Amino acid sequence: MKNFLFCILWVSLFCMACESNEKNTSTVKEQSFCVSVKAHGFPDSTKVVLYNRDIDTNIDSTYVINEQFSFNGKVALPALSYLYFFDTTGKSIDPYAYFYLENDSITIEGDYTNFTEAKITGSAQTRLAQQYDSVAAATPKKERKKKIFEFLFANANNQAMITELTYIKKYMPKDSIKLFCKQLDSVNANSTKAKELWTYANAVDVKVGDRFVDIKGKDLAGNTHSLSDYEGKVMLLDFWGSGCVPCRKQNKQEFKRLIQKFSANDFVIVSFSLDKDYTPWEQASKEDGISWVNISDLEGLKGTAATKYAVTAIPNTFLIGKDGNIVKSFVGFAEGNSVIENEIQALLQ
Repeated sequence: MKNFLFCILWVSLFCMACESNEKNTSTVKEQSFCVSVKAHGFPDSTKVVLYNRDIDTNIDSTYVINEQFSFNGKVALPALSYLYFFDTTGKSIDPYAYFYLENDSITIEGDYTNFTEAKITGSAQTRLAQQYDSVAAATPKKERKKKIFEFLFANANNQAMITELTYIKKYMPKDSIKLFCKQLDSVNANSTKAKELWTYANAVDVKVGDRFVDIKGKDLAGNTHSLSDYEGKVMLLDFWGSGCVPCRKQNKQEFKRLIQKFSANDFVIVSFSLDKDYTPWEQASKEDGISWVNISDLEGLKGTAATKYAVTAIPNTFLIGKDGNIVKSFVGFAEGNSVIENEIQALLQ
């Protein structure tokens, strides 16, 4: 799957309380979920957090005891969710996992050394997402786009495929996205992710060569800044988040270097945080030593600013020339790469 995860377990102790109902990937029944996990090699008292990515919230936590743990509850719709692990000092442990949390009995089994390969059963939408990934991986690159679009349309009416489409929406014709949305039932069509797709499909694209779209946000002190405040300078607009490891590395390594090298010139970095909470944004900003323009609307990836620039993954950086036109767009961060620096140098000559 992407880079997240989940696994399987015994169905005796924890799942006796879970009802085994008929699978339905389109609608959600009035029932609850029971996630039972066998975590081989995890020490006792390892903390586990269940994070619902769709609502950007930690919804529960527990501890590993005798290499097992469980979660019980209810979700309104199947939701892409993560398992995060922390040692007894509170330090994050690498083998995190992801899956689709839905109201059913879900079992997971994995090993500490390779928990990203944990086996997941009982989640129909996780299984569907795995099939989607298999199709993408098995298809030659020049045929891949066509094949995954066909798979998405053939299996459209569920949250897993809606989520997958949000990741690749920039590579799909907007008319096709509209057709996809129109075949959804009322439950899925009214979900947050489906509405996000529909909004994107009806929005005007921001492309290289276009004039920048103005956005605004407040800095940590509560002062409002607009991108247009810096018009006439070379601008580097960066969308990032406190929980994004590549973003944090880019702040500390590349952006600090760029500020030191070009701050005397007509150059500005505008970092736009996609955090939804002030505290983690503030803490990350201090830890990363951000001394440049640093703003947010605290609306996250689904906020107005991110939507205007069709941000689907972070870090996502836009280089804007003195004339106000978008010169380049970059996604991701590669250590030691000087591509952005070279592009800025050329614009300032």
